[in-house]
Amino acid sequence: MNLPFVKKQFVLIFLFTTFIITACTKIITTDIGGSLIPPVDGINTKEIYLNVISKNAVDTVTRVATDDTHSLGYINDPIFGKTTAAINLQLKPTQFPFTFPVGKDSLYLDSVVLVLNYKGSWGDTAQDLALKVYRISNDDPAGNITSDTVYPTDYVVPVLDELSENTKIVKFSTLDDVDSTAAFRESVTNQIRIRLNTQYGTDLLKKYDTTNAYLSDSLYDNYIKGFQIAPQSTGNAMMKIALTSANSSLDTNTKLALYFHYQSKDSLTGKFTNAIRYFRCNAANSATTNYVKHDRTATQAQAYLQSTTGSQDLIFIDASPGIYAKIQIPGLTADSLSNRIIHRAELLMEQDPDLVTTNDTYLTAPNLFLTPYAYVNDTMIRFTLPNDILFSGSSISNLFTYGCYPVKKTDPVSGRIISSYSFDMSRYTQGIVTRKEKAYDLVLYAPTYSGLKIDSETSAYYASAGTSSSPLNYTAIGRVRLGGGINPTHKMRFHIVYSDLPK
Repeated sequence: MNLPFVKKQFVLIFLFTTFIITACTKIITTDIGGSLIPPVDGINTKEIYLNVISKNAVDTVTRVATDDTHSLGYINDPIFGKTTAAINLQLKPTQFPFTFPVGKDSLYLDSVVLVLNYKGSWGDTAQDLALKVYRISNDDPAGNITSDTVYPTDYVVPVLDELSENTKIVKFSTLDDVDSTAAFRESVTNQIRIRLNTQYGTDLLKKYDTTNAYLSDSLYDNYIKGFQIAPQSTGNAMMKIALTSANSSLDTNTKLALYFHYQSKDSLTGKFTNAIRYFRCNAANSATTNYVKHDRTATQAQAYLQSTTGSQDLIFIDASPGIYAKIQIPGLTADSLSNRIIHRAELLMEQDPDLVTTNDTYLTAPNLFLTPYAYVNDTMIRFTLPNDILFSGSSISNLFTYGCYPVKKTDPVSGRIISSYSFDMSRYTQGIVTRKEKAYDLVLYAPTYSGLKIDSETSAYYASAGTSSSPLNYTAIGRVRLGGGINPTHKMRFHIVYSDLPK
């Protein structure tokens, strides 16, 4: 007996068996060719590509909770259009009733400053942003922003007079500089500080005390609705702003800082005492909205959204609330595919780069999510892809291996660095070809965190793609133009690596 030959055969069979097992249990993200695995005992590994139908659609509303990181800024993108993200914000005393140390006649204003907790940026930070602050109107027929939880971002809040003393110019390179309005021992790292006008500061110091606005939370709501921080049409970036993440050691959270001095009635020397009072955002009783508006006039994205054609060659995805895509894979059905061993099934897509501008270098691609959908009582219900989504409690735990995060590669067509995605649909596909499970139409989008039913449109249980502390994307931050199902150079396609069952 030729022992070396037997050993070689044993090793070959062992390696092949190991591949079959791991292909069914371990997620891989690589291109697998038909010749990768040699034939063994008459079994061949093969690959096929199925055509994809892709179509652009648009989400108009997302929901942002007070505890979520908000977006603030202005983007001017010739492909996707202009995006404006404003913040409507209510700041309140830390407790009620709220009082000053002395009566109003002994209070003297120094300054009043709106402080925003800056958590990072997206876009072209070489350009300056411009911000203004407005007073929110008390006469809103829709009831103002009085809820304590979340709001649709398309709710337009009416505003009155401008409160900012001057237009605030945000220079990203100087965000760490010490501001002249900062108090002694107060850190100003990563703060955006906007000085408000003297009249508003005087009102806070003297007027509202006489109206009893400081006696209770409900009375405060009647008089002070809050602020709108609105970007002007300059710059090309979004800032991430945290409203509620206080840090007592650094004191850099979002707040309204009222600086004043006063003279005590029992003072014999006539000396004044400097003081600060803070008004903060509290998720329990402060109302907020993150208002995002897209103007896609005369853009390529608008032309595709208005098109009535079938499958489209370009797909536009921007972070919610934005454009999403409907995806169909006509060849992926139990009738079209015979039973077989699925080693890898993946929806492949890649960026169709912008060759006219350099916007792709700083208006970077978002994290994407792929989900089936069905209509229940004329309402689109999105749910997790059966068999391929894993959970940890009520959150999705395999976002990375599922394929949500972009992978950088060199585009062989343009030579540019582009983003590509590969969504693993292996177990879902195996269920279709082996157990004759239902094949669904799909939605591709860029959510913050999206509440999804688990595995089916009728499920009573929900999962979240991302969480408040770790969203899949931040509101309105991230955009990518992908090749669609009929793109000649960056085609979206469904790739299956499989083996026929032994006869």
